[in-house]
Amino acid sequence: MRVPSGRLCAGIVLGPVAGGVTLWLLALLGHILYISQNTFDVLLLLVSGIAVGCAVTLTRMGTGTGYSLGLLAAIAAMFFCAQHMEYLSSNALHDRGREVYGVIQKETSSVTDPDGAGTTYSYAVSYPENLRQRELPTLNKQLEVGGRYLITVDPQHKVRPALGPRPGTDVFHLVGQIGSGALVLLFWTCAVVLGFRPDELEGW
Repeated sequence: MRVPSGRLCAGIVLGPVAGGVTLWLLALLGHILYISQNTFDVLLLLVSGIAVGCAVTLTRMGTGTGYSLGLLAAIAAMFFCAQHMEYLSSNALHDRGREVYGVIQKETSSVTDPDGAGTTYSYAVSYPENLRQRELPTLNKQLEVGGRYLITVDPQHKVRPALGPRPGTDVFHLVGQIGSGALVLLFWTCAVVLGFRPDELEGW
């Protein structure tokens, strides 16, 4: 039996294209959520995941495979968008952070993790060119009130200052983005390839 490969090739090409467009839209959404920082972030993430899942499911509507791929794609899409948003936030100090010396004004809070991860301290810190105090968090490190410390600040004031010199790249969330993005591409490719399979392979 001669199997026409044109449809399979079309599916193999269109699957990654659909996945790439999806990832671009999810990255754009993550960037918008990072900038806006509103209370509807979780709802929008959920809606985006459902939208991707429905789109993937439609390629194999009425089959168990389609529903399974749609569910997995929805989970991977939400995870990718969340990881991208976290990466933008955590990597902001690496991209545009500025090192300054800040003075600790007072300790505002201390929270101990019941699981034994440590204690998080929060301090009000002031530094040059800043007209109001900013919150400086530290983990398992108490600072002296009135002390002068090297900190890294965000000139755009979108993320809180961090103790110490300018941090490196946030590898954890970067790897999370790559892994979840690869899964979105995989699920899209599988769904589209199965949708474009030749009639001779019905049941495959």
